Amino acid sequence: MSPELLEALHREALDRLEVADMAAAHARSLDIEEVHTAEKISSEWLGHVIGGNVDGALLENAVQKQGHDGMTDRRQWNLSWNAQGRAAGLPASIFIKATPSQPYLRETLSMLHMAEAEVRFYNELRDEIPHLAPQSFYGKSWAGGRFILVLETLEDRGLTPYWMHHDCSFEHACAVLEALAELHARYWETDRFQTDLAWVRPRALKFGARWHEASFVQARSAYLQTDLGQALPEDIRALLGTWSEVFRNVYAWWDSQPLTLIHGDSHLGNSFAYPDGKAGMFDWQVVFRSHAMRDVAYFVLSALTRDQRAEFEDKLISSYLMSLQRHGVKLEEDYARRLYALFLLDSWDAHMKTYTRGGYGHADAAVRRRATTMIDALREHQTADLLGDLLKEIGG
Repeated sequence: MSPELLEALHREALDRLEVADMAAAHARSLDIEEVHTAEKISSEWLGHVIGGNVDGALLENAVQKQGHDGMTDRRQWNLSWNAQGRAAGLPASIFIKATPSQPYLRETLSMLHMAEAEVRFYNELRDEIPHLAPQSFYGKSWAGGRFILVLETLEDRGLTPYWMHHDCSFEHACAVLEALAELHARYWETDRFQTDLAWVRPRALKFGARWHEASFVQARSAYLQTDLGQALPEDIRALLGTWSEVFRNVYAWWDSQPLTLIHGDSHLGNSFAYPDGKAGMFDWQVVFRSHAMRDVAYFVLSALTRDQRAEFEDKLISSYLMSLQRHGVKLEEDYARRLYALFLLDSWDAHMKTYTRGGYGHADAAVRRRATTMIDALREHQTADLLGDLLKEIGG
């Protein structure tokens, strides 16, 4: 069977899967007897999934402390254990991510298999890089974006979570890029993408790829009708028009570059800091196979103000490349910076979709900050010219 036919069959299978994923996402309920929604969580269930394998451990009290919803329903619980549980180091609080109640959010999780990806990351990969991600106590996923994931509360270990509206220091930005460099180097062009990591898929063959593409097309159009979209300068508006026409060609080129496992949603609000200044990442729902510079551009454009980007961006890119080399992977600097400039387009898409979808729980000021920083970056890196050169190169 020819490679072309295999690819066509693969895409046909993905198209058919999208139909099933859509139906499962919008079903009011599925025949799932296990706990997978926030309202079904109980002290009995928590005692079983967290302390069930510890001899003599008993959860004496469990109190839901607070909750907030974003892409998923999120709840924090305080836990009180008996002497055996405390001696075993069972947690005094936990953070739970569960099936979202809003149908559109379930649709997103279902079509892109985001819940499945995050659960697999914690169940299969987290222990390979334990300092880069929170600890998980339990995770399971089902069709239709249904899932449950029980994680440590970062603050209990002295870790500081960042949110999109927080200020990002140069030092924290360097620490995040160091953590990403370690992640990227560990899985750089690994043979495991053909075996146990085959589920970490490249961009063009991601689950829900066509649905995802359509959502970006819709977001770009809707963005132009917003206040931020209407205020776009003419040169940036023209670039958006070109990008909307050729993005699939660029996706294919990105997938032809050296690939690694990336975090995929590496914005400031998914990072945390250790007391010694080192960093890690949470919210691993969007892990996929791409070039490492995608994570770098995505983080920098989310984290820095307009003035910070002008002052720190060049140093941060250099810092990342040096960190990557320390971990065994050397990238030619001009090539890396070209990729960075082109991956700004992917970060721009994420911004437009976030803004037109109401922010996904992020502070409005943070989303607007990204818009201003983005315009300056696209201009300074001459992304429009680089895109034109790339299209001539690949015949797009």
